[in-house]
Amino acid sequence: MKYTLALLTLLFSLLWISCNDIALEDPTLERIEDVDIKEMSKERIDMNANLIINNPNGVALDLASADLDVLVDNIVIANIKQTVDAKMPGKSEFKLPVKITMDLARLYKENPIAALGKGFQIMSDKKLEVQFKGEIKAGKGVAKLSVAVDQLEIVEF
Repeated sequence: MKYTLALLTLLFSLLWISCNDIALEDPTLERIEDVDIKEMSKERIDMNANLIINNPNGVALDLASADLDVLVDNIVIANIKQTVDAKMPGKSEFKLPVKITMDLARLYKENPIAALGKGFQIMSDKKLEVQFKGEIKAGKGVAKLSVAVDQLEIVEF
């Protein structure tokens, strides 16, 4: 009985040490794909899209939430606040589906002429430079990550 308890204590200690030595790398937002415009007007753009997140770790991570501001010309025009209960497979990319409602009226408030130009640019180029700022929360067991996101993307329509 003494030996069994000592052996279990040793195994538990080794397991504890090995778990604490695992360093998780931060997942990264790679790009935005599959943009599907649901409605577009001079006031807003409603769209669905997939945020492609890369998990560089060898283990799957639990994705908990995403809280990202969407900026155009340094003006916040949307917020993605989404809680999810999903697993990001290890050493691969993961698609996080999001719904985005861009409030174009916020662009008009600051500079109506520049906003008009931006509207023409969106219509003619069928793309828009968008900045995503915020954080994505993920983890494995007790190891939690809060990944800062500050990334420019060209969103194509």
